[in-house]
Amino acid sequence: MTFQNGTSDTQDIFANNIANNIANNIANNIANNVRGSMETSLPNAHKNWLNQFAGYLEVERNYSSHTIRAYMNDLKQLIGSDINAGGETVAENAAASSINTSINNSIGSGAEANCATDNHGTAAGTTTERGSETGSGWLEAEGLRAYIRQIQEQYSRPTVARKISAIRSFYRYLRREQLIDEDPSKQVRGPKLTRRLPACLDKEEIVRLLMSPDTNTVLGVRDRALMEALYATGMRVSELCGLRVQDYNQEGMEMRVLGKGGKERVVLLNQSAHSWLKKYLSETWTKLAEGRTPQAEHPLFVSRQATRLSSRSVHRIVMKYAIKAGINKPITPHTLRHTFATHLLEGGADLRVVQDLLGHTTINTTQIYTHVSLDRLRRVYMNTHPRA
Repeated sequence: MTFQNGTSDTQDIFANNIANNIANNIANNIANNVRGSMETSLPNAHKNWLNQFAGYLEVERNYSSHTIRAYMNDLKQLIGSDINAGGETVAENAAASSINTSINNSIGSGAEANCATDNHGTAAGTTTERGSETGSGWLEAEGLRAYIRQIQEQYSRPTVARKISAIRSFYRYLRREQLIDEDPSKQVRGPKLTRRLPACLDKEEIVRLLMSPDTNTVLGVRDRALMEALYATGMRVSELCGLRVQDYNQEGMEMRVLGKGGKERVVLLNQSAHSWLKKYLSETWTKLAEGRTPQAEHPLFVSRQATRLSSRSVHRIVMKYAIKAGINKPITPHTLRHTFATHLLEGGADLRVVQDLLGHTTINTTQIYTHVSLDRLRRVYMNTHPRA
C-alpha cells in the first residue's frame, strides 16, 4: 500500500485504530450490561408496570430514548434482584429454611404438633406474606434498603445515585397510579456526591485538536466542520447528530437544535465554524452522499455511506484527532461542550447567557463552570480591588 502523504496517513491510521478499539470496548461493555438486564425474567405484572412507566417517561416527561433505556435497565435490575422483604437474599432464606426443617425433624413429631402454629395461628415452616417466593421484597422499605446496601457494595457513588434516582421516580409513578399503597423510597437516602469539575481543554489544546484533520481529504473537511461546530456552539453530541441541513442558517450564522425534552433552542456560530460548515456543505457533503444534492430534510453530518452520523461515530472521530494532536487526557465530544462553557466564562460572558446557549433548565447546572473559571475570578479581583 502506498500513501500520498506517508507520515500524515500513517498517523491517521494509527490514531483511528486506537480510537476504534476504545470505542468498541466501551460499546461491548454497554451491550453486555444491557443484555444481562434484558434477560432477567420478571413477573408479568411487573413487566406491565415497567411498560407503563416507560410510556409515561416518553409521553408526559419527554425523556430521551437513551434516558428511558437507562431507567429501564436500572429498574429491571431492582425487580430482578433476589432481595426479599426481610432484607435477605433468596439463597440465604432457602438455607435458613433448610436448617429449620432439619431442626424440626430432629425434635420429633410430638414437638412438631405443639409448634404447628405460632401465637397468630400461622403455620410454622410455611412462607408468610413477607417470604421470598414472591421475589417482590423491593416493594417494602426493608427490602429496598437491603437492595440499596447491596448495590452500594458493587457500584461507585455516582452510579448508585443514578440508580436511586430512577427508583424514586418509578415509585412515585406507581403511587400516583395507585398501584402501590406506600412509597418505600421515601425512607431511602442516596450517597453524598462530591461535585467533580468537568474536564476541559486549554486554548492551545483546542487549536491543536481543531487543526489535526487533513483538510485536503473529504473526511478531513467533514471532521473539521464537525469539531468546529461542537466547540463553537457547545451543543450535545446527540443534538449534533440530529441536525438537518435546514437547521443551519447560513445568513444568520446560527443553528436550531433539538435538545433534551424536545426543547428547541438557537445556538450561535463563530466565523471559523461558519466557514468550515459552508465549505463542507458546498464541496464535501455531495461526495459523501453519493452525488446527491443536500436537501432541507437531509441530515447535516453524514458518514461515508451517506447515512446520518451516530453518536458513537462522533465519539470515535473526536478521540482519533485527540490522539493525533498529542492530547494526553480523556477526550469526548462532551469535553468540547465543557470547554465551550469554560472559555466563554473566562472571557467575561454572563452566566445566564451561557445557561441559554447550553440549554440548561436551571442555573444550578451551569454554575459548576464558575469553579473552573477561578483564574478569571482571580484576575478580576486583582484588577478591581483597591488593596489588591
